[in-house]
Amino acid sequence: MGAALLQQLTPAQKKILAAAIFTGGIAVAGGQSLQQEVKGAQKEQQRLCAEVEQKEPGKVRRPKVAVDEVFAKRLYTILAICIPSVLCVESGLIGIQACLLLSRTWLTDYISRIEARAGRYLIAQNFSQFARLLAAFAGVAIPAAVVNSGLKYMQKRIQIAFQRRLTHHLHQQYCSNRAYYAASTLGGLTNADQRITEDVEKFSYNISELYSYTFKPLLDVILFTRSLSRSMGYKGQLGLYLYYLISAGALRQLSPPLALMTAQESSLSGGFRAAHQRLVAHAEEVAYNDPPSGASEQLILNQHLYRLLRHNKLSAFQRFVQQVFDGYFVKYFASVVALLVYAAPIYLKQPDQRASRDDITQDYIRSMRLLQNTSKGVGDLVLVYKRITGLAGHTSRVAELLEQVKKLSSGDPLTTHRELYLRNVSSKELHFNGSEEEPEQASSSRQQGDVITFDKVALNSPDGTALVRQLSFSVPHGQSVMIMGPNGSGKSSLFRVLAGLWPLQSGSITVPQPGAMFYLSQRPYLVSGSLRDQLLYPQPPRLVWQNASKDTKAKFAHLAGVTLGEQELEEQLDACLEAVELDYLLARGKGWDQVQNWSETLSGGEKQRLAMARLLFHNPTYAILDECTSAVSADGEVKLYGACVQRGITMLSIAHRPALKQFHSTIVHFDGSQAGQGWSIETIDKEQVDKKASN
Repeated sequence: MGAALLQQLTPAQKKILAAAIFTGGIAVAGGQSLQQEVKGAQKEQQRLCAEVEQKEPGKVRRPKVAVDEVFAKRLYTILAICIPSVLCVESGLIGIQACLLLSRTWLTDYISRIEARAGRYLIAQNFSQFARLLAAFAGVAIPAAVVNSGLKYMQKRIQIAFQRRLTHHLHQQYCSNRAYYAASTLGGLTNADQRITEDVEKFSYNISELYSYTFKPLLDVILFTRSLSRSMGYKGQLGLYLYYLISAGALRQLSPPLALMTAQESSLSGGFRAAHQRLVAHAEEVAYNDPPSGASEQLILNQHLYRLLRHNKLSAFQRFVQQVFDGYFVKYFASVVALLVYAAPIYLKQPDQRASRDDITQDYIRSMRLLQNTSKGVGDLVLVYKRITGLAGHTSRVAELLEQVKKLSSGDPLTTHRELYLRNVSSKELHFNGSEEEPEQASSSRQQGDVITFDKVALNSPDGTALVRQLSFSVPHGQSVMIMGPNGSGKSSLFRVLAGLWPLQSGSITVPQPGAMFYLSQRPYLVSGSLRDQLLYPQPPRLVWQNASKDTKAKFAHLAGVTLGEQELEEQLDACLEAVELDYLLARGKGWDQVQNWSETLSGGEKQRLAMARLLFHNPTYAILDECTSAVSADGEVKLYGACVQRGITMLSIAHRPALKQFHSTIVHFDGSQAGQGWSIETIDKEQVDKKASN
């Protein structure tokens, strides 16, 4: 039967059939090869991300980002933060955007009518009516231009408003209960800086864009369908919409995992940024051993760059394949279907039943304009899944950020820090009091009191090595305590436990009320601001406080700072700066209001002196000093400690120079051995120390 059919075909028809079979075979083979290339690209992307993805111990977790119920719940949670109430500013912006979208759709419909009538009068050579319509077109173009620009402006305003709400919400939790420390130092959250800045901005942009690209096409389809029904009826349009539904289903199956690709790209970008930040933070240490350390860092940075760019290249290939199918089925072939839908009713009518040429011209111009906008609207709705899946990737990143920051900032910070320490800092099971007890079974407590007291405290190194056992001593007012010992013996670990940064493994600690203790580390922190701000910190910089809104000042009233007059304040600051021998800074710059990059301008010793001036100004009951004068000369160090004693500050110090013993009543020696308790106490004979110091 097939042979008989072939014999009936003309030579030209046989050539066409052969060409169709050949083209179809190439298309099938090419499609299979293309499918394999796409799958290979996706597998390679997963491999590239495997080295930077954080995995929980004992678990193999594959990232899953999809448009599902989890995405919907997370998006609702985020939008509840962005739009807290119906009467908020964000709701007003969205309402204005909706009005502008309605206006744009109505203006498009009105302009299509003007174009149709202008085309009719031009063909009929009625130039007076044509000129009148041109004037009307020029007049309506003014509000159309305002509306189009207003839509872009309102989209940007919505993006900024959402970004502000989300970032303020994150800042409030990120800066509470030392969540920033738990996130960065204890490994509670990777690349927190990138997530709070870049990921929130990308989410805000995508969600504001999605609103315009979803609501406007929907309005266009509804209103233009009604307008087209007068010339085409609803049956013809129904065929066009059925085509789009079938195309949408097919394109959805061909779509790559856009949400996962977006999340992976953000993760790789964060890893590349973190690598550069790590080099900046440790530039001096690297430079000391360069060459060859600079070349090693170059290889590390290039490896991160390769992962990021290779992933982007593979993503671009997958998007290229997708856009080929999207462009053909949604744009070009859809126009063929639209023309067929419009022309079919006219073709099927009898010649004597067809409208006049002028009427057909007017109706064609208007219908084509509306069909183009309708097709574009339906096409945008068909392709909205691409925007939603892209949004799902950003939603996943921001939602994880919100969930993790909330977890870190809520509840008891000591419990949170303990869990993170055991999971991310300590590499082994910790044992307490020389026994095999599990961490949750160890007896430990913290309470407030007037005197710093350690009672039967145990300290382990992060690798689980026992450092100190049954540590017991107190720091009464006026009787400073000095801690001495080799590196790695647990001195700084004790201070971290005292501050609540690391968990108390066993024993009990009594600490004064908040504000009674002031910590100074070996690397002093210098805030961005003026010289005055360096001494007033942790009060906010003066310029920051002056620029804060009334609501912000009311919310943070406890940070208002000192209530001294300007002259009295400067007199106290002058005295503190003179006590640490940095009064020349006032003459070197423009007084207390000078602003510099203090971390680069000052030497290591000057930074430590400035931190000591800050301590003297705040004059706390206790000063916790972790080798805070290690970069200061021996004579200068003695003067700094002497200034603290003169102001009645009780010190708990880590130091190594014997000359500082004269300012302390007791020395706690950490021996660093793993045998015994690992510590001993020495009571200082002040007379003997003074004699040695005088000699």
